[in-house]
Parts: sequence; C-alpha cells; structure tokens
Amino acid sequence: MARRFLSRPVAPHEPHHHRSLGYAGGAALIVVAIGAVVWFFLFLAGWKSVPPDKVMLHYTGGPIQGTHFKEIVAPGTRTKFYGLLEHYYELPSTQRTYTISGDPNRGDRKGSDYVTAASAQPNSVPMTFEAVIYFKVNTACHNPHGISFGDCTVRDFMNQICLHDNCTDLSDGGGWDRMLDQYFRPTVDQALRTEAGKYQYEAMWHDPATRVAIQNAIKPILADGINRNLGGEYFCGPDSTSTNCTDFGFILQGAIPPQSVVDAFAATAAAQQLVLKAKQDAAAKVAAAQGDADAQRIRAEAPAVPAAATAYIKAQAEAACANNPNCKLVIVEGSSSNVQVTTG
Repeated sequence: MARRFLSRPVAPHEPHHHRSLGYAGGAALIVVAIGAVVWFFLFLAGWKSVPPDKVMLHYTGGPIQGTHFKEIVAPGTRTKFYGLLEHYYELPSTQRTYTISGDPNRGDRKGSDYVTAASAQPNSVPMTFEAVIYFKVNTACHNPHGISFGDCTVRDFMNQICLHDNCTDLSDGGGWDRMLDQYFRPTVDQALRTEAGKYQYEAMWHDPATRVAIQNAIKPILADGINRNLGGEYFCGPDSTSTNCTDFGFILQGAIPPQSVVDAFAATAAAQQLVLKAKQDAAAKVAAAQGDADAQRIRAEAPAVPAAATAYIKAQAEAACANNPNCKLVIVEGSSSNVQVTTG
C-alpha cells in the first residue's frame, strides 16, 4: 500500500509577534496624544477671569475630592489659574430688574402680563397693574473662603437656592428667570393686592400721588417678603453696599380699570362736555341779548342832536347828491334828525 504525505504551509520569514508589537506601539502613541490634548484643554479651562458685572463662586471638582466650596472671586478679577476639573458659577453683582408689562416684548413673563387687584369698597373694581422692581444680589461677604453659614451671603444663596434651581443660567427663560418667577412674583402680587384694596379706583387711575403712596408702601414689603420666602437676606435694593442692604426699588407704571369702566368714563366725560358747551352757548346768547338791550338803551338815553348840527349834515348830504343823478336823499325828522344818503 502506498503512503500519502500531507504538506504543511511554510511560515513566512517575518514573525507574527513583531507585527503585534508594532500595532501596540502605534495605539499607545494615539492614546498618549489624545490624553495630551485632553489635559491641554483641561489646563486651559482652569484659567478664568471674572466680568465686571458678575461675582464668581469657585468650587473644587474631580473624581477624588468631590465638590466643595473654595472661594468667592470679586467682579472684574483678572485672568488666573484656579485648578483642573474645578467648578465655576457666576451670579450678577449689579442691578437687575423684574418687569410686569402688558407689552409682550418687555415683561419677564412671556406675553402680556398684569397683576389684577380689586380697589376698595364699595366699588371693588378689578384693576390691572404694571410695575418694575429694581434689586440686586446681596454680595456681602465677611470671609471669601468661609464655609460656615453666614460667612458669605452670596455663597449661602448659591448653596441654598441656585445649585438646586440652576439660577446661574441667565439666558432668556433660564434658571434665573424661573427662580424670580417662583420667589419674587407671589410676593409682588400679594403686596399689590393688599395696597390696592385701600384706595378707590378713580384715585389709583388718575391721581399720581396715590400711586406714589402705593409704591412707597410696597418697597419694604417686597424686600422682607421675598427674602423670607428664600430663607435669607439674599436680595437688596439697587443702591445697597456690602455693609448696607436697602429696600427694593419699585415703580408702579400703570393702574387701569376694566375696559367697560374706561368706556363708561369716556361716555360720561363726552356728555359733560356737551352740557358744558350748551351752557357756554346759552351764556353767550344771553350776553349778546343784554348787549343789544344796553345799546338800545344807550341810544334812547342819548341827548338830541342840535339843530345846527343837523342843518350842517343835511347841507353836506345835499352837496354830495347834487353831482350824482342816482343819489337819493332821505331825511327823517324826529326827536333826533337822521340823514341817510342812498344810491341806486
């Protein structure tokens, strides 16, 4: 029986382990390059500057040490390196506003926005109010690196409110706007309803002094009520300093009754104008009639014209008509002679 021999493939001259080492070396270089780029951008992110209208809160970061408050950085601080994988939050340090307006492009809420409040009894007219509130974040800070409650008011505000509500998002409709709507608006509504109930609608509508009185009463109510809702003196007036927290600014821009009341008022005013005009016309007619009567009386009481004067006037009239064939001379005799010259 013949034997059959199986052939085996011949191994190539280059060993397989040399290729594997080459692939591994290339992958390692790629990983190192990517890591270098990542660390480069992380390094760049550690450099920060603070805008002049913001205050920055610096928190530690990273997978090992966790997130902890580190410091408050003042507005306008120059660019400096704060660390890798840190967290930075910015809050406004200058005056801010909260606007309630019927103009859909002006108010903090979308669309036309009003506060509705009833006037005093007995009418209790539902009035609509527009207003602007001026305030700023209380940046008082006794220890920029302190971690105890009360060391830094703005740090307490960040920890208690903003980290939860994301109020460092200052974009339109962002966390800051939602925070104001949640904590500011209820107090504004309540304050306006309380004060409006003390006045008649005509005074709030037409009398600037009444609106100023409402403004002055609401200013301290807003600061106390809003900060009470927030749990700390986190907001002050626009003229506050680091050592003095003042009342909010508050401007009542409009107090308008319902359209039906406006229309009724306009109709009543128009009717009153008609009555006034009729009275003025009647008075003018009476004055004219009295003037005619006075003129007639004066003429009747006038002394008679002397005969010599009448003769002179008659002679002048006759001379004037002598050269005019169309002239007609009329002489009226009486208690006082009257000479008339007509042509025709």
